[in-house]
Amino acid sequence: MQEEYNVGIYCMLSRDDERTGESVSIENQKIMLSRYMQEQGWNLYAAYCDDGVSGTTFDRPMFNQMIADAKVGKINLILCKDLNRLGRDYIEAGRFTDIVFPSMGCRFIALNDGVDTIHKNNEMLVILKNVMNDLYARDTSSKIRAVKQSTFKSGKYVGCYAPIGYRKSPVDKHILEIDPVTAPVVLRIFDMRLQGDSFRKIARTLNEEGVPSPRGFYYMAEGRPNLRGETPYWNDVTVKTILRNEVYLGHMVQNKTGTVSYKVHKQVSKPREDWIKVEHTHEALVSQEVWDAVQRLDNHPSKGRSGSDGVISLFAGVLYCADCGGSMRYQRDYHSRKRHADGHFGGFQAYSCNRYMSGGKAACTSHYINCKVLTKLLLLDIHAKAMLAQNSPAALKEKILAQKNAISLEQTKALRATLAALDKRLTELEKLVVSAYEDKVKGVMPEALCVQLMNRYEDERRSKLEQRTQLTAQLEATQEDEQATDEWLAVIRDYAQLEELTAPPSYGW
Repeated sequence: MQEEYNVGIYCMLSRDDERTGESVSIENQKIMLSRYMQEQGWNLYAAYCDDGVSGTTFDRPMFNQMIADAKVGKINLILCKDLNRLGRDYIEAGRFTDIVFPSMGCRFIALNDGVDTIHKNNEMLVILKNVMNDLYARDTSSKIRAVKQSTFKSGKYVGCYAPIGYRKSPVDKHILEIDPVTAPVVLRIFDMRLQGDSFRKIARTLNEEGVPSPRGFYYMAEGRPNLRGETPYWNDVTVKTILRNEVYLGHMVQNKTGTVSYKVHKQVSKPREDWIKVEHTHEALVSQEVWDAVQRLDNHPSKGRSGSDGVISLFAGVLYCADCGGSMRYQRDYHSRKRHADGHFGGFQAYSCNRYMSGGKAACTSHYINCKVLTKLLLLDIHAKAMLAQNSPAALKEKILAQKNAISLEQTKALRATLAALDKRLTELEKLVVSAYEDKVKGVMPEALCVQLMNRYEDERRSKLEQRTQLTAQLEATQEDEQATDEWLAVIRDYAQLEELTAPPSYGW
Protein backbone atom coordinates (compact mmCIF):
# COMPACT_ATOMS: atom_id res chain seq x y z
CA MET A 1 0.00 0.00 0.00
CA GLN A 2 1.37 3.41 -0.98
CA GLU A 3 2.31 5.69 1.91
CA GLU A 4 0.20 8.80 2.33
CA TYR A 5 2.25 11.90 1.69
CA ASN A 6 1.66 15.45 2.87
CA VAL A 7 3.70 17.48 0.43
CA GLY A 8 5.59 20.71 0.83
CA ILE A 9 6.27 22.25 -2.59
CA TYR A 10 9.43 24.34 -2.59
CA CYS A 11 9.98 27.01 -5.26
CA MET A 12 12.98 29.32 -5.41
CA LEU A 13 14.02 32.07 -7.80
CA SER A 14 17.54 33.33 -7.16
CA ARG A 15 19.10 36.59 -8.28
CA ASP A 16 21.36 34.52 -10.54
CA ASP A 17 18.32 33.13 -12.37
CA GLU A 18 16.98 36.62 -12.92
CA ARG A 19 20.28 37.76 -14.41
CA THR A 20 20.66 34.81 -16.75
CA GLY A 21 17.07 34.99 -17.95
CA GLU A 22 16.12 31.40 -17.13
CA SER A 23 12.44 30.52 -17.53
CA VAL A 24 12.05 29.34 -13.95
CA SER A 25 9.47 31.76 -12.56
CA ILE A 26 7.89 30.93 -9.23
CA GLU A 27 4.49 30.51 -10.88
CA ASN A 28 5.83 28.08 -13.51
CA GLN A 29 7.51 26.00 -10.80
CA LYS A 30 4.30 25.82 -8.77
CA ILE A 31 2.20 24.79 -11.76
CA MET A 32 4.59 22.00 -12.77
CA LEU A 33 4.98 20.61 -9.26
CA SER A 34 1.28 20.85 -8.42
CA ARG A 35 0.39 18.91 -11.57
CA TYR A 36 2.88 16.15 -10.74
CA MET A 37 1.66 15.97 -7.14
CA GLN A 38 -1.97 15.58 -8.27
CA GLU A 39 -1.01 12.82 -10.69
CA GLN A 40 0.56 10.90 -7.80
CA GLY A 41 -2.51 11.38 -5.58
CA TRP A 42 -0.57 13.17 -2.85
CA ASN A 43 -1.88 15.86 -0.49
CA LEU A 44 -0.61 19.43 -0.68
CA TYR A 45 0.17 20.90 2.73
CA ALA A 46 1.78 24.19 1.59
CA ALA A 47 3.86 25.83 -1.12
CA TYR A 48 7.02 27.53 0.20
CA CYS A 49 8.42 30.19 -2.13
CA ASP A 50 11.64 32.23 -1.82
CA ASP A 51 11.91 34.91 -4.48
CA GLY A 52 15.05 36.93 -5.22
CA VAL A 53 17.51 35.23 -2.86
CA SER A 54 20.92 33.75 -3.62
CA GLY A 55 21.13 30.03 -4.31
CA THR A 56 24.42 29.83 -2.39
CA THR A 57 22.80 30.54 0.98
CA PHE A 58 20.46 28.26 2.90
CA ASP A 59 19.27 31.01 5.24
CA ARG A 60 16.02 31.71 3.38
CA PRO A 61 12.77 32.63 5.17
CA MET A 62 10.39 30.13 3.54
CA PHE A 63 13.03 27.39 3.32
CA ASN A 64 13.53 27.70 7.08
CA GLN A 65 9.77 27.54 7.60
CA MET A 66 9.54 24.41 5.47
CA ILE A 67 12.29 22.68 7.47
CA ALA A 68 10.53 23.65 10.71
CA ASP A 69 7.25 22.15 9.45
CA ALA A 70 9.04 18.96 8.39
CA LYS A 71 10.62 18.61 11.82
CA VAL A 72 7.22 18.57 13.54
CA GLY A 73 5.74 16.16 11.00
CA LYS A 74 3.44 18.54 9.12
CA ILE A 75 5.02 17.44 5.84
CA ASN A 76 6.77 14.18 4.98
CA LEU A 77 7.71 14.89 1.35
CA ILE A 78 9.51 17.89 -0.12
CA LEU A 79 9.08 18.41 -3.84
CA CYS A 80 11.04 20.87 -5.99
CA LYS A 81 11.70 21.38 -9.71
CA ASP A 82 15.38 20.45 -9.73
CA LEU A 83 18.24 20.08 -7.31
CA ASN A 84 19.57 23.61 -7.74
CA ARG A 85 16.26 24.92 -6.33
CA LEU A 86 17.37 23.36 -3.06
CA GLY A 87 20.70 25.22 -3.24
CA ARG A 88 23.98 25.60 -5.08
CA ASP A 89 26.38 24.87 -2.24
CA TYR A 90 27.17 21.20 -2.80
CA ILE A 91 28.28 20.57 0.79
CA GLU A 92 25.11 21.98 2.36
CA ALA A 93 22.83 20.48 -0.31
CA GLY A 94 24.41 17.07 0.27
CA ARG A 95 23.95 17.43 4.03
CA PHE A 96 20.22 18.02 3.58
CA THR A 97 19.66 15.16 1.11
CA ASP A 98 21.87 12.63 2.91
CA ILE A 99 21.32 13.49 6.59
CA VAL A 100 18.72 16.12 7.44
CA PHE A 101 15.78 14.90 5.36
CA PRO A 102 16.22 11.18 6.20
CA SER A 103 16.63 11.94 9.92
CA MET A 104 13.28 13.78 9.85
CA GLY A 105 11.63 10.92 8.00
CA CYS A 106 11.02 13.24 5.07
CA ARG A 107 11.28 12.14 1.44
CA PHE A 108 12.86 14.57 -1.04
CA ILE A 109 12.26 14.69 -4.82
CA ALA A 110 13.97 16.95 -7.38
CA LEU A 111 11.65 16.27 -10.31
CA ASN A 112 13.64 17.24 -13.41
CA ASP A 113 16.88 15.71 -12.11
CA GLY A 114 15.29 12.36 -11.25
CA VAL A 115 16.49 12.62 -7.65
CA ASP A 116 14.39 10.75 -5.09
CA THR A 117 15.82 9.96 -1.64
CA ILE A 118 13.54 6.93 -1.30
CA HIS A 119 15.71 5.21 -3.91
CA LYS A 120 19.21 4.46 -2.61
CA ASN A 121 20.72 3.79 -6.03
CA ASN A 122 20.94 7.42 -7.15
CA GLU A 123 23.26 8.72 -4.45
CA MET A 124 26.14 9.23 -6.90
CA LEU A 125 23.80 11.20 -9.18
CA VAL A 126 22.86 13.49 -6.27
CA ILE A 127 26.53 14.10 -5.42
CA LEU A 128 27.41 14.93 -9.03
CA LYS A 129 24.41 17.22 -9.42
CA ASN A 130 25.29 19.09 -6.21
CA VAL A 131 28.89 19.58 -7.34
CA MET A 132 27.75 20.83 -10.76
CA ASN A 133 25.30 23.28 -9.17
CA ASP A 134 28.06 24.62 -6.91
CA LEU A 135 30.39 25.03 -9.90
CA TYR A 136 27.58 26.78 -11.76
CA ALA A 137 27.17 29.26 -8.87
CA ARG A 138 30.93 29.88 -8.85
CA ASP A 139 30.99 30.40 -12.62
CA THR A 140 27.96 32.69 -12.54
CA SER A 141 29.49 34.77 -9.76
CA SER A 142 32.71 35.12 -11.74
CA LYS A 143 30.80 36.21 -14.85
CA ILE A 144 28.73 38.72 -12.89
CA ARG A 145 31.89 40.15 -11.35
CA ALA A 146 33.44 40.52 -14.81
CA VAL A 147 30.31 42.25 -16.12
CA LYS A 148 30.35 44.63 -13.15
CA GLN A 149 34.02 45.45 -13.69
CA SER A 150 33.30 46.19 -17.34
CA THR A 151 30.33 48.36 -16.37
CA PHE A 152 32.45 50.26 -13.84
CA LYS A 153 35.20 50.86 -16.40
CA SER A 154 32.68 52.19 -18.92
CA GLY A 155 31.60 54.82 -16.41
CA LYS A 156 28.05 53.50 -15.93
CA TYR A 157 26.48 53.87 -12.51
CA VAL A 158 25.85 50.62 -10.63
CA GLY A 159 23.97 51.08 -7.38
CA CYS A 160 20.58 50.66 -5.75
CA TYR A 161 20.23 54.33 -4.85
CA ALA A 162 21.36 57.40 -6.74
CA PRO A 163 23.47 59.74 -4.56
CA ILE A 164 21.52 62.70 -3.19
CA GLY A 165 21.50 65.51 -5.75
CA TYR A 166 21.07 63.05 -8.61
CA ARG A 167 18.50 60.58 -9.87
CA LYS A 168 18.71 57.69 -12.29
CA SER A 169 17.78 58.58 -15.85
CA PRO A 170 14.41 57.09 -16.87
CA VAL A 171 16.00 56.22 -20.24
CA ASP A 172 19.04 54.39 -18.79
CA LYS A 173 19.31 53.53 -15.08
CA HIS A 174 23.12 53.46 -15.40
CA ILE A 175 23.21 57.20 -16.16
CA LEU A 176 22.85 59.91 -13.50
CA GLU A 177 21.04 63.17 -14.07
CA ILE A 178 20.63 66.15 -11.75
CA ASP A 179 17.60 65.90 -9.45
CA PRO A 180 15.91 69.33 -9.22
CA VAL A 181 14.46 68.44 -5.79
CA THR A 182 17.63 67.42 -3.95
CA ALA A 183 20.36 69.20 -5.93
CA PRO A 184 19.77 72.53 -4.10
CA VAL A 185 20.39 70.76 -0.77
CA VAL A 186 23.80 69.51 -1.97
CA LEU A 187 24.71 72.95 -3.36
CA ARG A 188 23.77 74.52 -0.05
CA ILE A 189 25.95 72.06 1.86
CA PHE A 190 28.95 72.99 -0.30
CA ASP A 191 28.16 76.70 0.13
CA MET A 192 27.86 76.39 3.94
CA ARG A 193 31.19 74.59 4.04
CA LEU A 194 32.78 77.35 1.97
CA GLN A 195 31.46 79.85 4.53
CA GLY A 196 33.50 77.95 7.14
CA ASP A 197 30.71 75.99 8.82
CA SER A 198 31.75 72.68 10.39
CA PHE A 199 30.23 69.37 9.38
CA ARG A 200 28.31 69.33 12.67
CA LYS A 201 26.93 72.82 12.22
CA ILE A 202 25.74 72.02 8.70
CA ALA A 203 23.96 68.88 9.96
CA ARG A 204 22.41 70.79 12.88
CA THR A 205 21.14 73.53 10.59
CA LEU A 206 19.54 71.07 8.18
CA ASN A 207 17.88 69.18 11.04
CA GLU A 208 16.58 72.37 12.67
CA GLU A 209 15.05 73.45 9.37
CA GLY A 210 13.41 70.05 8.88
CA VAL A 211 15.30 69.20 5.68
CA PRO A 212 14.85 65.44 5.01
CA SER A 213 17.96 63.27 5.16
CA PRO A 214 19.19 61.53 1.96
CA ARG A 215 17.26 58.38 2.82
CA GLY A 216 14.25 60.51 3.76
CA PHE A 217 14.26 62.01 0.25
CA TYR A 218 14.50 58.51 -1.21
CA TYR A 219 11.42 57.22 0.63
CA MET A 220 9.49 60.40 -0.26
CA ALA A 221 10.27 59.84 -3.95
CA GLU A 222 9.23 56.20 -3.63
CA GLY A 223 6.02 57.17 -1.89
CA ARG A 224 6.44 54.64 0.90
CA PRO A 225 7.32 54.79 4.60
CA ASN A 226 10.75 54.04 6.04
CA LEU A 227 10.10 50.61 7.55
CA ARG A 228 13.78 49.77 8.09
CA GLY A 229 14.16 52.19 10.99
CA GLU A 230 16.95 54.19 9.32
CA THR A 231 17.71 57.50 11.02
CA PRO A 232 15.76 60.44 9.55
CA TYR A 233 18.36 62.96 10.73
CA TRP A 234 21.45 64.48 9.23
CA ASN A 235 24.78 63.97 11.00
CA ASP A 236 28.36 65.11 10.48
CA VAL A 237 29.42 61.82 8.84
CA THR A 238 26.72 62.13 6.16
CA VAL A 239 27.72 65.72 5.44
CA LYS A 240 31.41 64.80 5.27
CA THR A 241 30.68 61.92 2.87
CA ILE A 242 28.80 64.24 0.51
CA LEU A 243 31.54 66.87 0.56
CA ARG A 244 34.17 64.24 -0.35
CA ASN A 245 32.20 62.41 -3.05
CA GLU A 246 33.66 63.06 -6.51
CA VAL A 247 30.32 62.20 -8.10
CA TYR A 248 29.45 65.91 -7.71
CA LEU A 249 32.36 66.78 -10.01
CA GLY A 250 30.78 64.62 -12.71
CA HIS A 251 33.15 61.70 -12.07
CA MET A 252 32.21 58.11 -11.28
CA VAL A 253 34.24 56.31 -8.58
CA GLN A 254 33.08 52.75 -8.00
CA ASN A 255 34.27 49.28 -6.93
CA LYS A 256 34.88 50.58 -3.40
CA THR A 257 33.29 47.54 -1.77
CA GLY A 258 32.70 43.87 -2.57
CA THR A 259 31.74 40.53 -1.04
CA VAL A 260 34.10 38.08 0.65
CA SER A 261 33.30 35.30 -1.86
CA TYR A 262 30.45 33.90 -3.95
CA LYS A 263 29.26 32.02 -0.85
CA VAL A 264 29.93 34.66 1.81
CA HIS A 265 27.97 37.80 0.94
CA LYS A 266 29.34 40.05 3.67
CA GLN A 267 30.36 43.45 2.29
CA VAL A 268 33.98 44.51 2.80
CA SER A 269 35.86 47.67 1.84
CA LYS A 270 38.42 47.43 -0.96
CA PRO A 271 41.82 49.17 -0.97
CA ARG A 272 41.94 52.51 -2.75
CA GLU A 273 44.09 51.12 -5.56
CA ASP A 274 41.21 48.80 -6.55
CA TRP A 275 38.75 51.65 -6.97
CA ILE A 276 37.67 52.35 -10.56
CA LYS A 277 37.39 56.02 -11.52
CA VAL A 278 35.99 57.36 -14.79
CA GLU A 279 35.84 61.12 -15.28
CA HIS A 280 33.14 63.28 -16.89
CA THR A 281 30.43 60.61 -16.99
CA HIS A 282 27.54 62.96 -16.14
CA GLU A 283 26.76 66.62 -15.52
CA ALA A 284 28.73 68.09 -12.61
CA LEU A 285 26.84 69.67 -9.72
CA VAL A 286 29.76 71.76 -8.41
CA SER A 287 32.69 73.36 -10.19
CA GLN A 288 36.31 72.23 -9.84
CA GLU A 289 37.12 75.52 -8.11
CA VAL A 290 34.42 75.01 -5.47
CA TRP A 291 35.48 71.40 -4.97
CA ASP A 292 39.14 72.31 -4.51
CA ALA A 293 38.28 75.09 -2.06
CA VAL A 294 36.15 72.72 0.04
CA GLN A 295 38.86 70.05 0.09
CA ARG A 296 41.44 72.59 1.24
CA LEU A 297 39.24 73.37 4.24
CA ASP A 298 39.75 69.82 5.48
CA ASN A 299 43.32 70.79 6.33
CA HIS A 300 42.23 73.83 8.34
CA PRO A 301 39.98 74.27 11.37
CA SER A 302 36.35 75.19 10.69
CA LYS A 303 34.80 78.43 11.82
CA GLY A 304 34.50 78.57 15.59
CA ARG A 305 37.24 75.98 16.14
CA SER A 306 40.83 76.67 17.02
CA GLY A 307 42.43 73.29 16.48
CA SER A 308 43.63 70.79 19.07
CA ASP A 309 46.68 70.47 21.29
CA GLY A 310 46.78 66.72 20.65
CA VAL A 311 45.80 65.77 24.21
CA ILE A 312 43.23 62.99 24.50
CA SER A 313 40.57 63.77 27.10
CA LEU A 314 40.58 61.92 30.41
CA PHE A 315 37.16 60.24 29.99
CA ALA A 316 37.34 59.53 26.25
CA GLY A 317 35.36 56.45 25.27
CA VAL A 318 33.76 55.79 28.65
CA LEU A 319 30.96 58.38 28.90
CA TYR A 320 27.50 57.87 27.38
CA CYS A 321 24.41 60.08 27.19
CA ALA A 322 21.71 59.11 29.71
CA ASP A 323 18.93 60.19 27.30
CA CYS A 324 19.83 58.60 23.97
CA GLY A 325 22.69 56.21 24.87
CA GLY A 326 25.11 57.85 22.43
CA SER A 327 28.72 58.65 23.30
CA MET A 328 29.71 61.95 24.94
CA ARG A 329 32.03 64.32 23.09
CA TYR A 330 34.79 66.36 24.71
CA GLN A 331 34.59 70.15 24.30
CA ARG A 332 37.13 72.80 25.18
CA ASP A 333 37.29 76.55 24.62
CA TYR A 334 40.99 77.22 24.13
CA HIS A 335 40.55 81.00 23.82
CA SER A 336 38.75 81.53 27.12
CA ARG A 337 40.53 84.10 29.33
CA LYS A 338 38.45 83.41 32.41
CA ARG A 339 40.41 83.78 35.66
CA HIS A 340 39.91 80.86 38.05
CA ALA A 341 39.87 80.96 41.88
CA ASP A 342 43.54 80.02 42.07
CA GLY A 343 44.46 82.91 39.77
CA HIS A 344 45.24 80.98 36.56
CA PHE A 345 43.49 81.39 33.24
CA GLY A 346 41.90 78.42 31.53
CA GLY A 347 39.32 77.32 28.99
CA PHE A 348 35.94 75.72 29.54
CA GLN A 349 36.05 71.90 29.47
CA ALA A 350 32.95 69.68 29.33
CA TYR A 351 31.34 66.61 27.74
CA SER A 352 28.22 66.96 25.57
CA CYS A 353 26.02 64.43 23.80
CA ASN A 354 27.68 63.48 20.52
CA ARG A 355 24.33 62.99 18.75
CA TYR A 356 23.20 66.47 19.78
CA MET A 357 26.51 67.94 18.69
CA SER A 358 26.27 66.19 15.32
CA GLY A 359 22.57 66.52 14.59
CA GLY A 360 21.18 69.26 16.84
CA LYS A 361 17.93 69.33 18.84
CA ALA A 362 16.21 66.90 16.49
CA ALA A 363 18.67 64.14 17.44
CA CYS A 364 18.88 64.68 21.24
CA THR A 365 18.61 67.39 23.88
CA SER A 366 21.16 70.02 24.81
CA HIS A 367 23.01 69.04 27.98
CA TYR A 368 26.57 68.69 29.22
CA ILE A 369 28.65 67.90 32.28
CA ASN A 370 31.62 69.99 33.34
CA CYS A 371 34.91 68.10 33.41
CA LYS A 372 35.92 69.50 36.80
CA VAL A 373 32.58 68.60 38.36
CA LEU A 374 32.80 65.09 36.94
CA THR A 375 36.37 64.68 38.19
CA LYS A 376 35.44 65.79 41.71
CA LEU A 377 32.46 63.41 41.82
CA LEU A 378 34.64 60.52 40.68
CA LEU A 379 37.35 61.31 43.21
CA LEU A 380 34.76 61.34 46.02
CA ASP A 381 33.45 57.96 44.85
CA ILE A 382 36.99 56.50 44.71
CA HIS A 383 37.73 57.76 48.23
CA ALA A 384 34.50 56.25 49.57
CA LYS A 385 35.12 52.86 47.93
CA ALA A 386 38.76 52.84 49.07
CA MET A 387 37.66 53.32 52.67
CA LEU A 388 35.08 50.52 52.30
CA ALA A 389 37.73 48.24 50.79
CA GLN A 390 39.90 48.86 53.86
CA ASN A 391 37.16 48.53 56.49
CA SER A 392 34.40 46.31 54.98
CA PRO A 393 35.84 44.45 51.96
CA ALA A 394 33.35 41.55 52.13
CA ALA A 395 30.32 43.87 52.07
CA LEU A 396 31.75 45.89 49.18
CA LYS A 397 32.55 42.73 47.22
CA GLU A 398 29.02 41.41 47.69
CA LYS A 399 27.54 44.71 46.54
CA ILE A 400 29.74 44.87 43.41
CA LEU A 401 29.00 41.28 42.42
CA ALA A 402 25.28 41.89 42.87
CA GLN A 403 25.49 44.92 40.57
CA LYS A 404 27.62 43.20 37.92
CA ASN A 405 25.86 39.86 37.69
CA ALA A 406 22.53 40.18 39.50
CA ILE A 407 23.18 36.57 40.57
CA SER A 408 23.25 35.71 44.26
CA LEU A 409 25.19 32.88 45.85
CA GLU A 410 21.96 30.88 46.00
CA GLN A 411 21.44 31.36 42.28
CA THR A 412 25.00 30.24 41.59
CA LYS A 413 24.32 27.06 43.55
CA ALA A 414 21.13 26.59 41.54
CA LEU A 415 23.13 26.95 38.32
CA ARG A 416 25.54 24.24 39.37
CA ALA A 417 22.68 21.94 40.39
CA THR A 418 20.94 22.46 37.05
CA LEU A 419 24.17 21.70 35.19
CA ALA A 420 24.56 18.44 37.12
CA ALA A 421 20.99 17.44 36.21
CA LEU A 422 21.61 18.27 32.55
CA ASP A 423 24.78 16.16 32.47
CA LYS A 424 22.89 13.24 33.98
CA ARG A 425 20.10 13.49 31.41
CA LEU A 426 22.57 13.76 28.50
CA THR A 427 24.22 10.52 29.64
CA GLU A 428 20.79 8.86 29.79
CA LEU A 429 19.97 10.04 26.26
CA GLU A 430 23.18 8.49 24.91
CA LYS A 431 22.21 5.16 26.47
CA LEU A 432 18.65 5.42 25.09
CA VAL A 433 19.95 6.03 21.55
CA VAL A 434 22.23 2.98 21.74
CA SER A 435 19.41 0.85 23.19
CA ALA A 436 16.92 1.88 20.49
CA TYR A 437 19.41 1.15 17.73
CA GLU A 438 20.21 -2.29 19.17
CA ASP A 439 16.46 -3.12 19.43
CA LYS A 440 16.03 -2.14 15.76
CA VAL A 441 18.95 -4.33 14.68
CA LYS A 442 17.58 -7.28 16.68
CA GLY A 443 14.15 -6.81 15.12
CA VAL A 444 12.53 -6.06 18.47
CA MET A 445 11.58 -2.51 17.43
CA PRO A 446 10.11 -1.46 14.02
CA GLU A 447 12.30 0.88 11.97
CA ALA A 448 9.64 3.62 11.87
CA LEU A 449 9.37 3.65 15.66
CA CYS A 450 13.16 3.66 15.98
CA VAL A 451 13.47 6.70 13.68
CA GLN A 452 10.73 8.47 15.62
CA LEU A 453 12.49 7.84 18.94
CA MET A 454 15.89 8.81 17.51
CA ASN A 455 14.49 12.15 16.32
CA ARG A 456 12.88 12.78 19.70
CA TYR A 457 16.10 11.95 21.55
CA GLU A 458 18.17 14.10 19.19
CA ASP A 459 15.84 17.12 19.61
CA GLU A 460 16.02 16.80 23.39
CA ARG A 461 19.80 16.33 23.32
CA ARG A 462 20.28 19.43 21.16
CA SER A 463 18.03 21.47 23.45
CA LYS A 464 19.85 20.27 26.56
CA LEU A 465 23.27 21.03 25.04
CA GLU A 466 22.21 24.58 24.16
CA GLN A 467 20.88 25.08 27.68
CA ARG A 468 24.09 23.67 29.15
CA THR A 469 26.23 26.02 27.06
CA GLN A 470 24.26 29.04 28.27
CA LEU A 471 24.40 28.00 31.93
CA THR A 472 28.13 27.23 31.72
CA ALA A 473 28.80 30.67 30.25
CA GLN A 474 26.81 32.29 33.08
CA LEU A 475 28.70 30.32 35.70
CA GLU A 476 32.10 31.08 34.16
CA ALA A 477 31.23 34.78 33.94
CA THR A 478 30.30 34.74 37.62
CA GLN A 479 33.59 33.11 38.58
CA GLU A 480 35.58 35.54 36.42
CA ASP A 481 33.77 38.47 38.02
CA GLU A 482 34.65 37.20 41.50
CA GLN A 483 38.34 37.01 40.58
CA ALA A 484 38.29 40.44 38.92
CA THR A 485 36.50 41.92 41.94
CA ASP A 486 39.14 40.53 44.32
CA GLU A 487 41.89 42.05 42.19
CA TRP A 488 40.04 45.39 42.07
CA LEU A 489 39.57 45.43 45.85
CA ALA A 490 43.31 44.86 46.33
CA VAL A 491 44.01 47.91 44.15
CA ILE A 492 41.30 50.38 45.24
CA ARG A 493 42.21 50.22 48.95
CA ASP A 494 45.44 52.11 48.21
CA TYR A 495 43.64 55.14 46.73
CA ALA A 496 41.95 56.57 49.82
CA GLN A 497 44.17 59.68 49.56
CA LEU A 498 44.12 60.05 45.77
CA GLU A 499 44.28 63.72 44.76
CA GLU A 500 44.45 63.65 40.95
CA LEU A 501 42.97 61.43 38.24
CA THR A 502 45.14 60.23 35.37
CA ALA A 503 44.40 58.03 32.37
CA PRO A 504 45.32 54.33 32.69
CA PRO A 505 48.67 53.40 31.08
CA SER A 506 47.00 50.66 29.04
CA TYR A 507 45.40 53.35 26.87
CA GLY A 508 48.82 54.61 25.81
CA TRP A 509 48.07 58.20 26.78
